[in-house]
Amino acid sequence: MLVLLVPLYQSPRDGGCTEWRDCRQLALAAADRGEYETFHDLAWRAVQIGPPNDPALMYLLARAQALSGRPHDALVMLQRLADMGVPSDAETNDDFKRTRQLPDWVEVAARINRIDHPDSPRAVATAGSTASTPAAEAVRFATESFVPGGVAYDAVSQRFLFGDRLGRKLIVVSDGSNHPVDFVRADSAGFQEISAIEIDAKRGDLWVTSTAGREGTLHKLQLVSGRPLKAFRVNADLEPVQLVDLAVTPAGAVLVLDSANRQLLALRAGGTSLERVMQMTAREPASLATTSDNDIAYVAHREGVSRIDLRARTATPVAAPKSVSLAHLERIRWRVDALIAVQVDDDGSRRIIRFELNANGSGITRAATVEGSLPTAGPIFVTIFGDDLLYLVDGSSHAGSQPPRDAQSGVADFVAYRVRLR
Repeated sequence: MLVLLVPLYQSPRDGGCTEWRDCRQLALAAADRGEYETFHDLAWRAVQIGPPNDPALMYLLARAQALSGRPHDALVMLQRLADMGVPSDAETNDDFKRTRQLPDWVEVAARINRIDHPDSPRAVATAGSTASTPAAEAVRFATESFVPGGVAYDAVSQRFLFGDRLGRKLIVVSDGSNHPVDFVRADSAGFQEISAIEIDAKRGDLWVTSTAGREGTLHKLQLVSGRPLKAFRVNADLEPVQLVDLAVTPAGAVLVLDSANRQLLALRAGGTSLERVMQMTAREPASLATTSDNDIAYVAHREGVSRIDLRARTATPVAAPKSVSLAHLERIRWRVDALIAVQVDDDGSRRIIRFELNANGSGITRAATVEGSLPTAGPIFVTIFGDDLLYLVDGSSHAGSQPPRDAQSGVADFVAYRVRLR
């Protein structure tokens, strides 16, 4: 049995606040600035004057203890939360890296792992924290010669849409069904190799990018029917291009990321042609995310993430704590002041991570794993709708998936998993 003799609460300075909600907000702001000693004092004050045994405040203090050089105190707090039956992301959260190096961590981790709430979402008890339920299979389908080229979900019709890169078509699977149906083919829409798809639910449009050789095209379709509306070919003076991702701003502008020429292109709302927003110096741009601000977007590239000011046409590297790596992100999406990303680790493994952003979106304040142990082969596409994250994998390569790929018939099994975000 693990016996921890450190007092649960120390007696730091009062932090200069008298209302626990104010203390909590000041604590989070101090954490954003990297002022971890102040973060600790304010978090402790929030626990002291806030509701007794409040899990969110206790977890906030555990974070502050870990980041301010008190890893053993954080261990005490995490054990206390586990004893209360409260789950946490301490096993994957980079804030607790030093705490996980303690000899007694193994027993506390075991307690955390034993917590099981099958009838309620597995939420992490923390103010403004990352949390998710375990991934659940949303849809499974089998099809021949399918290479993923994007994923989207139409909440109105409750349909999953998948881009078939080499098949040069879109397929649709109804929610609750495992039967794929061809939705739009190349012979009607003029698709080449499909690289990304995105829904503009506000205007009822479906956008698709496709590439052939050095040429690229942005396709506009009617979402409800799949009827092709217009194709916007990238002008010859912007070639060669390799269109790898697209995103839609709240105002209806469509942004397109080109990895070959390292440029960000845009089709303005109501526009007739793609124009260059800016040429980027970052190497190997891979993915693009828009935000609730029409003027701000993010681009993931080989070295990290850049914050794009679309009005000023400037790119600024997103800052991150030393313990958080932003390298090798192959997909990003934005949700409520955070970036959800697929990251490839040095050993080739993949995971989905939530990177929380500071108030102005210029830096990462913390990172936590949303989903680990993803397949190491094949592209991973993600989309976010409401509180749900959806990601598509090759079912034959995902742990626990069945049945496997049928090599003789050429039929492959694909699975889209849904994760509830908090």
